[in-house]
Amino acid sequence: MAVLPLAALSLASCYASGLALLVRRPLGHRVLAPLAAVGRTALTNYLVQSVICSTLMCSYGMGLYGHVRPPVAVGLTVLIFVVQVWFSNWWLRWFRFGPAEWVWRSATYRRLQPMRV
Repeated sequence: MAVLPLAALSLASCYASGLALLVRRPLGHRVLAPLAAVGRTALTNYLVQSVICSTLMCSYGMGLYGHVRPPVAVGLTVLIFVVQVWFSNWWLRWFRFGPAEWVWRSATYRRLQPMRV
């Protein structure tokens, strides 16, 4: 148990290093470029993902928690993420940042921020 935190840190470092090396290659950059939009709308994506997943899993929604097999759960996760990648890229064609990021930024600067690109 004492080695587990060190192993997790080592694994995270390897993932980060691998992604950094992958982005440096032209093919890797093209493949990972759409994920940049998800990073630019991270708060919006987090909030939307929370609403979707809690609605699917909790009793006030569909109540699927405990009734979904692992392969279906992974499939739902991938589907939700793919839709978020698509939507984030589509949204950022027209706007500077996501809706939640706009609210956060406007509140931080105490004035409405320009939204259109």
